[in-house]
Amino acid sequence: MNDRQLNSFQDWFKQHIQTFHETDPLHQRSLDMKEKHTFRVCAAIDHIASALGLSANDIRVATVTALFHDLGRFPQYQKYRTFRDPDSENHAKLSLWELNRHRVLHSLDVNERQCISRAIIYHNRLRLPDILDPHTLLHSRLIRDADKVDILRVMIEQFQTEESLRNPVISLGLGTETAVRDEIYDRLFEGKAMGYVTLKSTDELKVLQMSWVFDINFLPTLALLREQNAFGRLAATMPDTAMRKKALDFIYEYMDRRLQKG
Repeated sequence: MNDRQLNSFQDWFKQHIQTFHETDPLHQRSLDMKEKHTFRVCAAIDHIASALGLSANDIRVATVTALFHDLGRFPQYQKYRTFRDPDSENHAKLSLWELNRHRVLHSLDVNERQCISRAIIYHNRLRLPDILDPHTLLHSRLIRDADKVDILRVMIEQFQTEESLRNPVISLGLGTETAVRDEIYDRLFEGKAMGYVTLKSTDELKVLQMSWVFDINFLPTLALLREQNAFGRLAATMPDTAMRKKALDFIYEYMDRRLQKG
């Protein structure tokens, strides 16, 4: 892939998402949020890939993966008025459908096209398959890390905002009660990323997102999240309880241990 191709993909994305423009400002706000998220994920993936010393071409491939990873969010929201996959469709599959329908990646060689497509389809899975080739595995891990970095930013901004001004789409339709069941914290203390299925409230969603720390693949990502105090700022939007403190201590001990080992 060359810079000209990368620039053409960026231009196509900007033009294509305009076809989903909403006349209702409230609906357009949700789409604007996804557009901003996309470009922030592009910036995050560039930071991580550069810190890892990847080649210029791998950085371009990573950037295109980030550019298109949430393309399916636009038709998803247009049709279903939600970003919650279980209530609509898998947005990663919708992303590939949009790319294939418009033959966006057809100018790339088959290996790059397949790598980008597979990284997109796997970016929202709870776990990656064990059978990925090394190049696809690298780019799948990159997009999963970069995506988490910016989703955490979105969530922090959302819950630092006055409640009446928050975008309800971000909360996935979950309840607003602040109590978090002990079983949710217990799953975090197992030291692995959690699934969405059993969540009952937005504060339980926050605990789930705190568990993402155990699914961060690269040290530059972990260092960035530590520098941003992302998990501490997210936890600060929850009631100050002994369990919240225990969870945050558990997370930071894990992060510091990994960073010290290098």
